[in-house]
Amino acid sequence: MAKLTYRQIEAFRAVMNSGTARAAAEVLCISQPAVSRLLSDFENTVGVTMFERCRRRLVPTPEARFFFEEVERAFVSLEKLSRAAEELREFHLGSLRIGAMPAVSMEFIPSLTHRFCNQHPGVSVTLQVRSTQQVIDLVASQQFDLGIISGIEINDPSIECETLADSRLVCVLPPGHRLLHKEIIGPQDLEGESFISLGSEQSIRHKIDYTFKQAGVSRQLVVDTQLHYAACAFVLAGSGVSLVDPITAFHYKKLGILVRAFEPRIAYRYSLILPKQRGKSGLTKSFVSIVNDAFKFYESNSEGVLE
Repeated sequence: MAKLTYRQIEAFRAVMNSGTARAAAEVLCISQPAVSRLLSDFENTVGVTMFERCRRRLVPTPEARFFFEEVERAFVSLEKLSRAAEELREFHLGSLRIGAMPAVSMEFIPSLTHRFCNQHPGVSVTLQVRSTQQVIDLVASQQFDLGIISGIEINDPSIECETLADSRLVCVLPPGHRLLHKEIIGPQDLEGESFISLGSEQSIRHKIDYTFKQAGVSRQLVVDTQLHYAACAFVLAGSGVSLVDPITAFHYKKLGILVRAFEPRIAYRYSLILPKQRGKSGLTKSFVSIVNDAFKFYESNSEGVLE
């Protein structure tokens, strides 16, 4: 038994909607004889009379009306698929899953996500705030499309990593602090100061402690927290001073905290990670472009806070 062709069904549908072969021919942009031939082949293939010919009109039989309902359901599904394909082409359909360390999740990533969603309405975004190692695990297992982390060494072959910024820690001081007129803060300037330390489990904490030990400077270690923005909140409240990453400092600078360069340089890197075994989707590429543009903007407009 011969199989129905898409063109035969298309001709049948056009005749059902328009009522005549001539009108159907105009809809399909083919000749009237071509429509008649398609309808004849269609009826022969189905083995059922679909139209009664009456005064140059094609009157659908009950069988035709029944079959037309099935055809319409199929065409509605095809139209949905076509719209979905169009939405994918225009990046208005789909989802993006982002994992990020806390330091960039308070303001930085939400502001970029807002910009991304304005560019791609209809796309859903998931942001999970995790430690750097947890973000690496989520991206390596392809549970997330991308991650933004502090620049630790990554030896996982399933991870693609690129540096967003090779920066440095900055010193944050409460409003009105005695060192507010100094452009650059050194360890000796913080002798005896109440100091907000980052969590002892973080490698950056050991670098900070080593810097002060080498300089022979003693601090009053009054508070210990694993989060950079929590350290800034303590500083803003007047609990002491601290060294934190520049993006977090940039946010708190707008709230009144004082941000100063710190010497000697303690490196702090921001990195973007992606699953190596899976190609970047159009949505991922779009968000990565927004992230890179944002880092360039911060470097140019942070008044030296972000190198």
